[in-house]
Formats: sequence, structure tokens, C-alpha cells
Amino acid sequence: MSFSLRDLNHLFRVFAKSPGFTFSAIAALALGIGSTTAIFSVVDAVLLKPLQVSDPERLVMLMTTGVSDSGERVWDSDASPVKFGLWRTQTSVIQDVSAFIPGVMNYTGTNILEQIRSMRVSSDFFRCLGINITRGRAFVAGEDIPNGPRVVIIGEGLWRGKFGAETGILGKTIVLSGEPYDVIGVAAGNPGLREFGSVPDVYVPFQIDANSRDEGNYFKVVARLTPGVTIEQAKDRLQALANENRSKYPNSIGNDGGFTVTPLRNALIGDVRPLLRILVCAVGLVLLIACANVANLLLVQATKRRGEIAIRVALGASRGRLIRQFLAESVLLSVLGGGLGSMLGYVGIRALLAGSTADLPLVGQNGSAVTIDWRLLGFALAMSIVTGIAFGIFPALQASRLDVNSTLKGTARSGTGFRQNKTRSIFVISQSCLAVILLIGAALLIRSFVAIYSVDRGFATNGVITMRTLLTGPKYAKTGTVASTIRLGLDQIRSLPGVEAAGAGCSLPLHDFYGLPFKILGPLHSENGAPDGVWSAVSPGFLEVFSIPVKRGRTFTNQDEANSPPVVVISERLAKTYWGDRDPLLDRIVIGDGSMEEFKNEPPRQVIGIVGDVRNAGLHTDPTVDRVMYVPQSQLPNSENEWLVRNGTMAWAVRTRAEPLGMVAAIRERLERSTGLPVSNILSMNEVMSLSMARQRFNMLLMTVFGCTALLLAAIGIYGLMAFTVEQRMREIGIRLALGADHTQVRNMVIFQGMRLAAIGVAIGIGIAWGLSHFIESLLFGVKARDITVFLTVPLLLGLVALVSVWLPASRARAANPIDCLRSE
Repeated sequence: MSFSLRDLNHLFRVFAKSPGFTFSAIAALALGIGSTTAIFSVVDAVLLKPLQVSDPERLVMLMTTGVSDSGERVWDSDASPVKFGLWRTQTSVIQDVSAFIPGVMNYTGTNILEQIRSMRVSSDFFRCLGINITRGRAFVAGEDIPNGPRVVIIGEGLWRGKFGAETGILGKTIVLSGEPYDVIGVAAGNPGLREFGSVPDVYVPFQIDANSRDEGNYFKVVARLTPGVTIEQAKDRLQALANENRSKYPNSIGNDGGFTVTPLRNALIGDVRPLLRILVCAVGLVLLIACANVANLLLVQATKRRGEIAIRVALGASRGRLIRQFLAESVLLSVLGGGLGSMLGYVGIRALLAGSTADLPLVGQNGSAVTIDWRLLGFALAMSIVTGIAFGIFPALQASRLDVNSTLKGTARSGTGFRQNKTRSIFVISQSCLAVILLIGAALLIRSFVAIYSVDRGFATNGVITMRTLLTGPKYAKTGTVASTIRLGLDQIRSLPGVEAAGAGCSLPLHDFYGLPFKILGPLHSENGAPDGVWSAVSPGFLEVFSIPVKRGRTFTNQDEANSPPVVVISERLAKTYWGDRDPLLDRIVIGDGSMEEFKNEPPRQVIGIVGDVRNAGLHTDPTVDRVMYVPQSQLPNSENEWLVRNGTMAWAVRTRAEPLGMVAAIRERLERSTGLPVSNILSMNEVMSLSMARQRFNMLLMTVFGCTALLLAAIGIYGLMAFTVEQRMREIGIRLALGADHTQVRNMVIFQGMRLAAIGVAIGIGIAWGLSHFIESLLFGVKARDITVFLTVPLLLGLVALVSVWLPASRARAANPIDCLRSE
């Protein structure tokens, strides 16, 4: 028998007759399907949608493998000129090998100080990523060599915006960071480049020396597999290349290191895959709870409609027809709930990502890549239909087994039958079980977030404001010029009322750093391995801005200038790692140790101080990597200074007595006036810290939302079952009361029945959560996956909510009038 418009009309009449049931069912399904659709939209953007580049399946990122201090295998996507030169020779397995590094440049073509997004790229970059040059041409090999011509390709956005889509743009000269560049092309906008840092306004040639012995890692390399070559074949060839060159470039590869390739998508998504798996499992549990909730509602609804069902059977309706009718009702409910939930879920996830993308890859700026398309709509519809059948099939089978004769005679008590009561109880137990699992996951992430926030970060954040300037161009090629610019800028800032301390450096805590090896001029314990650490060039006063404590010796002063003895300040962890019980202040070190051409003039530096440890790599990372070497910026050789300003920006840090954001305008005005350079990236250190915790906050927030949703649905399920049970047992309750039962005993009987179901579900949920807790371990910090506090607190919380849920129907039973109960049907 086919489904017709008449059947559809009947379904809407059924829903209209029971608005409470309809609203409850749609609301539960909206929560379940909406959450699932929201997470799918993120999973789709990150894992399923094709990359917005040409022929993405052949695109790979070249990486270096190694072994961490803990003995684990690690992968590093940062590359050096030496590696780039080696990789470009492997044309049998990879082609269009392209180096790139995103950054900024000062645009000085107008009277307005501003920075624009830039990307330094090798000549094969546009062909490798399939970026279309809409006007002019791409770079050629002769332009991508050291001291080659200064040419630039501008992005289509900049061409249309700043240059008004000028047709004569080719051949025009623009001034970038103080140097003239000839425009040779216009590149089409490519949203896929956002995953490499940003969609650039301008592209300039990288100009890497093909014969360079520079082993400093500071850029990325992408390539295409040669047609017919597999990932495994490319990996084998590159590992063989590493073995061939290990003795020639020991600092580049290391004894346990190697070369490898990974598909570009895998390189971009990094460690986010475990998080997405956990979120998918979490929303799956929410959906299961919603299904159990609605299935319970349908069982109750079927019980109330048993008279209607009996009449339909008596008039000739077959069991198949009844099952089909009930499934149609459940599917329609699911589609309505799914439609509402998908809309709310999409709006919610976009609002969440607009606030912060939490460093999730491939979701676009403010979550712009998370869109409504046929994939999302198809998933929502399929999920609604499958869900409708899943939660509707059992109630439909139960309703179709109705005893027609007993029901028509008025003697049936199917509402209180053992089978249906047992089924509804199982659904409630399942809801409590799944809710406990989700709540334990949410509680663990909340405790982890608190632990990250409370960790000893080694520096002060309150009252500190940071900003950046770009010191590139011929003017800043010399260390002396940069030092005088920094000194002038800091003098202007320090003269402002309310400024307590000010400093400048090439990196900020929690933000960025440069890793370099070094050599101790003196005996070194061999068991400590080859020394390496984090290098940062700073001005006097920089460490004081962040209140980084001095453990021994001193920090830098204005007397530590170019003509004074070279000095270095190291962190406590670096000292303990490589000096042990020896005194570092008696030794000198040489930083760079032949790793980079720019560091060949690096002088031996006397260790003059030991300062407290700072978590540069992030609050949640292993602090053993934060072994820091601070050097005075004014003592850098010119080659190091030129490399530093070419590859990074200068960070300025100011600590104020007043609210720092209130002083931004004055500090910015003084800095721009004294340096003549645009200021960007203005953030308080509290904001920097908040951004560093964005992923953990995202994890915690979503799991908390899912956990609270599960708790709400479980509470509704327990309340619904007990309310219906009390309603169906009113005659029994009346008899008990008439025979002398105490009202309190009746109430306690109902409470015991409901709490027993909740307790069974909680016990099962604790056991399952205990067994599955290791899956969430990778997202935790400072808390064990089997944290006893969490495993005790969550059951108490759910027990309290369950008690409230059963108390209301139990109170109704306690207040029942025996005469009214005995009159009830």
C-alpha cells in the first residue's frame, strides 16, 4: 500500500492532537541531529572537501623526520636551503619543488603607513599549486637567484582594491619595504593559500642560493609527485637521499633523521584528526540519547493511542500497514527535527568559528569554508531518515502487536505491561549511561583547560601590550641602524606616563622562536647529546617587561653594545640540561655552530646570566623544548641581523600601570612617529595567551555543550518515564493508599524506581568511560584520563539531576487522592 497525501495529512493531524509530544520529540531530535550536522560540517571542510588547488592528490609537503628527547618519532615541516637544494634534484619522484614563506611587507607607495601580506616563493610555486596568472607572467629561473631583479606579482584583490583594476599595472614600479619592485603579473586569488598563512597581496621571488650550505630551517616546501609515482616510492627515494648525505650535512639531518613526504592535506590538518574523531563519537552519543528519548515518547504515545490502533486493526488494517504508518510518523518527526536542528547547528558552529577558528585547518577565515551545500544538506536528510527509522522501528513493532480483543473490551493494561515497561526502562538506562560518558569527557577537558590556564608559564601577562613592526629594506641591513631605531622607539615609549617597562625582540613568549644549535667552549658531558636551543635577539628591558626572574648573574644593559664583549643569557632549563652541576657563567658558547651561512661570523659569547624558564612553544607543550638563549640585538653580526629582519618582524612589548589597551593609541603614535613604520598585530599578552589556548577552549566548549545536552535529554527521559508510570499506576496507588499505605511511602516507592534505573545507567556508563578514557588522553593536559575526582563528581551530578527528575512525578503520587485514583481508567 503506497504512502499518499492523505496519509501525510493524517500524520499532521496526529501531531496536532498531541502538541506536547510533538514539541518534545522535535526538540530532542533537533538537539541530536543538529549537533551531528554541525560537527559533520567541520569534518567535511577539514577531511572530505577537495583542497582548493589544482590536482590535489599529487600535492605533497616535504618534511624531515627525527627522534625527540623522549625517543618518539617526530616530523618537522620546516626546511632549510640545503634541504631544498637536495630535494630539487629528485625529479624522478617529485617535480615543481617549491619553497615559500608567508610574511608582511611595508607598502610605502602612499602617505599612509600600512603593511600588506606577502609571500616569498620559488619560481615553480605557481605551477606547483596551479595558481592562475591572470595578467602578465610568473617568475622565471633568472629572477629566482640571489641578487636577482626585484620583481613582484600582485594578488588580484590588491590589484582591484588599491590599484582600481588598473589595466596598465604591468611594468609599474611599487615601493615595498623601502625597495622598488617592478610588477610583472597579477595572480588570481586562491583561498587555499590561507592554509599556508594568508592569501598574499604580493608575491616576491625567494632567491635561494642553489649552492647554499645554510642549514637553518625557516620555510616550507611543497611539490608534486611525478606522474606514476606513489607516496611510498617517493618516501623510499627521499630516505635514501638522506642516508647518502648524512655525513655531508649532519646538522641538517642528524643521526636518526631522514627525509619524507606526506600528502598536503595530511600535513595541513596535522594533529586535528584525533580531535575530530572524538567529536564525531561525542555527537554520535548525543544522537543516540535523543533517539532513546524519542523512542520512549513514541512508546508512550502508542500506549495512549491503543484504542485507535485496535479500531484500525478491527477495520482491516494489516500489521505491515501499521508499522509503515508508525515509521512514517517517526521519519516525519525526524525530518522536521533534523531540518530545525541542522539550521540551528550550522548557525551555532559558524558563530563559534567566527569568534575563533581555534587553529582548525581548512575551515577558512572565520569559518568561511564551513558552508551549506549539497553535501551538508544530503547528510542532514540522510541522517534524519536513518534516525527516524532507527528510533521508530521498535515502537512501531510494539504497537503492531496490540491485543485487539482485550483493548476493545477495555480490559487491556498494555501501558503497564512488563514488555513495554522493560523497554522504556532500558531506554532510560541507556540515556543515563551515555550521558555519564559524555559528561566525564567534558569534565576531563574542563579540568585540562583549567590546568593549562594555571600552569607556571614563566612570564607575566597582566598590563603587557605587544605590537610589531617590519624592519626590512636596505636601511635596516646593518645592526647599528636597527639598534638605533629600537633605542629611539623605546625612549619615546618609556617617556609616556604610565609605562613601567618597554623592550623589543625578534620573538614573543607563546608566539614564535628560532631553533639553533650551539657549541660550548669547554668540556661537555657526552650523555647530554648535541646542544641546541631556542634563540632570541632582544633589547635591554625586554626580559623585565615580562618579569622573567633572574636566577643567577644579570640581564642586558645599555652597555652591552656592538663594541663591548659579546654576551648571552640562558634559561634555567638550558643550563640544567647541558651543564648539570657545572657553572655556565664560567663558559662561553658559539651559537649557530656552522648551521647557517649567516651565522659564520657569530662570536663566542660569555654566559652572563641564567633566567627563569618560559613556555615559548605553548602552555600545553612539553617544557623541555623551551631551552632559550637570549642575545643582545645590538651585538648581532650584520649577516645575522640582515637574515633576521628579512625573515621576521620586530616585536615590541610594553608593561603599563594602567589598563594596557587604553594606552594603545599613544604607544602606537609614538612608535610610528619615531620609526616611520606601520605598526600591526596589536595584542595584549592576555590576548596572546588566550589565542594560544584557542584549540583547548574549543574542545572544552563543544564537549561541555554535548555533555549538558546529554544531561538535559537524560533528565527529560527519566522524568517522562516516571511521569507516565505514575499516570498508569494511579489505580494501584489509590488501592495502596486506601489500604493504609503512607503517602511518603508511595513517594519513596516512585523515587526508588526512578533512581534505580539512573543508578544502573550511571554504573554502566562509569565502566565504559573508564575503559574508553585513553582515547581522549591526547587532548588532556595536567590531568589523568582516569581522574578519580571526575569519575566521582560526574555520577553525583547526574544523580542529583535524576533525583530532581523523579521527585516531581513522585510528589504527584504522594499528593494523590485515593478516591480520584480509584475512579481513574
